[in-house]
Amino acid sequence: MKKIVLSLALILSMNTISFASTSISESTESVLFQETKGKKFAILVQSTKNLRSSIMTASEMIKDNPAVNFEIVIMGQMVQELNNAELKPELDAADKAGIKLVVCEFALKVYGVELKDLPSYFIGTPNAHKYMFQLQEKNYNTLSI
Repeated sequence: MKKIVLSLALILSMNTISFASTSISESTESVLFQETKGKKFAILVQSTKNLRSSIMTASEMIKDNPAVNFEIVIMGQMVQELNNAELKPELDAADKAGIKLVVCEFALKVYGVELKDLPSYFIGTPNAHKYMFQLQEKNYNTLSI
């Protein structure tokens, strides 16, 4: 009798493990294959690390759907790094991919950077926060990181 109970317990536990691994596999697939339905996106960034990840995200989304409008709004001390030679190839690639790069003119002034000294694809906005609110009013999906 003990052998039968142990056998049944073993069989049931194997089925549970099998079911759990199938469930995990199915939920992993849904995370891996994300779709975006919108066509207008903007991310507010304040660091080089976040700028790079935003460029990567925007490039992937535009590749998947060329009709996507994607803006990266740059503010804060990070504006001092926009002429960094290491960053230039990534910024050039972002421009080539159709990503609109907007920079906060208030931050430029505070950190002593001139908009005219940046590559011509940068567009200035007087206030990055206000600009993000305006994009929200235009039904952009926005994110601040």
